Amino acid sequence: MSRIGPTLRPAVLRASHASAASLLDVGLTAPPLPPPAASLAALVLDAAVCGGMPFLAALLAPDAPGLPRVGRLALLLLALALGAAGIAGAYAHPLLFRRGEQVRAMLRAGGGALAVLALAATLLGTPEDLAPVWAAGAAVLVLGGLVLGRVGLARALGGRTGQRFAQRTVIVGSGLAGARLLRLLRQLDERSVRVLGVVDDHADPADGLVEGVAVLGPVGHLLALVRRGAVDEVVLAMPWAEERRILELIDTLSDYPVHVRLAPDLISYHFPRRGRLDLHGHPVLDVAERPISGWRSVIKRGEDLLVGGLGLLLCAIPMALIAIAIRLDTPGPVLFRQKRIGFNNREFEMLKFRTMHHHMAEYSVRRQTTRNDPRVTRVGALLRRTSLDELPQIFNILRGEMSVVGPRPHAPGTRAGSRPFEQVVDRYAARHRVKPGLTGLAQVRGLRGETRTEDKLIRRVESDLEYIESWSLWRDMAILLRTLVIVLRMHNAY
Repeated sequence: MSRIGPTLRPAVLRASHASAASLLDVGLTAPPLPPPAASLAALVLDAAVCGGMPFLAALLAPDAPGLPRVGRLALLLLALALGAAGIAGAYAHPLLFRRGEQVRAMLRAGGGALAVLALAATLLGTPEDLAPVWAAGAAVLVLGGLVLGRVGLARALGGRTGQRFAQRTVIVGSGLAGARLLRLLRQLDERSVRVLGVVDDHADPADGLVEGVAVLGPVGHLLALVRRGAVDEVVLAMPWAEERRILELIDTLSDYPVHVRLAPDLISYHFPRRGRLDLHGHPVLDVAERPISGWRSVIKRGEDLLVGGLGLLLCAIPMALIAIAIRLDTPGPVLFRQKRIGFNNREFEMLKFRTMHHHMAEYSVRRQTTRNDPRVTRVGALLRRTSLDELPQIFNILRGEMSVVGPRPHAPGTRAGSRPFEQVVDRYAARHRVKPGLTGLAQVRGLRGETRTEDKLIRRVESDLEYIESWSLWRDMAILLRTLVIVLRMHNAY
């Protein structure tokens, strides 16, 4: 059982018994599964129906065309139906929790795809080739399968399975605006979000609940939960007249890996769009997005596993030889383990091949490595020039602590000039909104090595933030290729 943080404990002690239990749940909540996983499940389900039902109809209909023709038509139907469903938003995360909207979307998509097939057959002058009995049976089976599949999916997501996909959300504002938002979410039975609680600097946790939701205390409690990775979304539900306070909160939260939304002002609740309002649609405003989220996070993790797996396969023997060389060169462990700051400002143990004499190894980074550093061993000097000392970080990547490409992780307390990094750059913490990387944009621009001056750190952080805001798979590939060139040239490595 994990320990509740000190900033949260007073709220637990002052709240009612029910509220205290809710707060304990907040502290122990596991991260949800990525929303794209639910969308992918829906996509696979629809593809199975569109691709399989025409063959089932062929087994039942006496006039069915040959299996090769059925296969071609099934593939065309699958492409048309999935494309139409995607355009209709049938794979959007919030929609997957709403049975009625899913059914209507899939009826439109499936019906449209079938109509296009029938129209194409008519225009080509070969409608008889479709075999009327088979075509009618396939159409009924496809539409029925799409509807039943989505009804079953909505039912599954409405239970315990759906809770694993719901985004953990905290509402900022316990006043009238926050109460109205919570009331509307309850009326709409919005299950794509899981409201953990309400925070407000002016609220007293002893009040217990707001519209049945626990009061967690001041905004400081929210920041503690965000730093612990217990929150996915934050919704600011305050009167828009409090412009300065809202902007301050947005500015603070934008440095953390959470989605930040702005709820409508009070008058807007009288005019919801078609009677519906949710955290993922109009008129809630997205004011700060979590970088590399949604499908992009799935692609990024797939890239890490693929590149990391290939890297381990190719480098296993060289890594074993390096380990032997280190042991023969000087006494001490093969690996150097050092605390670094990673995703969401959390520490992790980064792995490197040991390049210094064991009794001189620097774990606290009070003194950065310099050229011709006497602490560096003979083998270590070669490893540093070739950057081979970084190879064990492949295990950090496969464990999910690091990424192949991203901002390089720094050790706690590292300084630029005479000041800690976080004192030099205001938005230094924003680079921790993504996982640290084995290489990064700053490194391929030559901004690596020791940071003797504050200007070097500023330019490095600027590159890191640029990478975070403009991430793409193609940019990652370009950075990897440039990294290989730099490694082969042994440029700026020591």
